[in-house]
Amino acid sequence: MTFLVNDFFVSLQGEGPAIGEPAAFIRLSGCNLACAYCDTAHEVGRPMEVDAILDAIRSWPARVVLTGGEPLLAGGKLVELAAAVSNTGRMVDIETNGTIAPPSELAGLIDNYVISPKLSNSGMSVTERRLAEGLPPGPLKFAVGVAEELDEVAAIAAEHPERQVIIMPLGTGRDQMLTGLERLRAPVRARGWRLLPRLQVLLGLK
Repeated sequence: MTFLVNDFFVSLQGEGPAIGEPAAFIRLSGCNLACAYCDTAHEVGRPMEVDAILDAIRSWPARVVLTGGEPLLAGGKLVELAAAVSNTGRMVDIETNGTIAPPSELAGLIDNYVISPKLSNSGMSVTERRLAEGLPPGPLKFAVGVAEELDEVAAIAAEHPERQVIIMPLGTGRDQMLTGLERLRAPVRARGWRLLPRLQVLLGLK
């Protein structure tokens, strides 16, 4: 089975609940959204069979992240890849925008889902970025530019009270990230949510 792979790399997890942990990333090409602030050139990729992907991750860390783009665009094909990685004894995480429900066959193969709903600052319409029904458990991670956008986060979070809310500042530079953290610190704390940086921006990681 062939996947269009945009990139492989080993780094620290820069975002979400596993921030700072060693992780390997399999970035699949393609996305169903076109967010205004997207900093990932995910449109291009090379075809790779599962065996070739497994060979590439032979010496990787214990956590493997399937990301994109939007990895769930692969649909049922993703089951074979997730199973193959899981069978190596590694933890398998999926990073998704939450607009596509995963196939039921992924249950038991994925250790963690990190769902990143998009706000109006993405430039996408409400319909395009609406969360799918039947999403598995996992935190909601939002990229926020200004404190006023937290009201929009609250509206989404109110529909999913069982999920942890993580806020991270928008920005592609270290100074922007630090300024955003300071600007959002008090209003995020007041709502009882978690505020995290994008570590790859602060440290210049891939």
